Amino acid sequence: MKLGHFGDGRFYLHIVFENGRWRLRGCVENPYAGKHEHGDGGEERGKRPRILELNRGCDVLVAVAFGPGGEEFMRRHGLRVVKVRPRTSIADAIRAVEEELRIRL
Repeated sequence: MKLGHFGDGRFYLHIVFENGRWRLRGCVENPYAGKHEHGDGGEERGKRPRILELNRGCDVLVAVAFGPGGEEFMRRHGLRVVKVRPRTSIADAIRAVEEELRIRL
């Protein structure tokens, strides 16, 4: 989870819903943060597939913004995208995911 521009997050929080509650599964560092690789040889060799791989196993991505085409790329690869406002707390971001997925706690 990154509450800013998704591809430039310094790290991603992987939060899972298990046994009726949310828990942090892990924190993944993003070695591509701040690297702008548009036009670097195509979509399949650029930054997007590497960011996708960092978040393998996730079903939903939460962010304030995605770069040009990034949101569509993630959706094409089966992920749901939830956008939140800047300065959204983690708790509020989780509520936005619940609303998107219609999870009843």
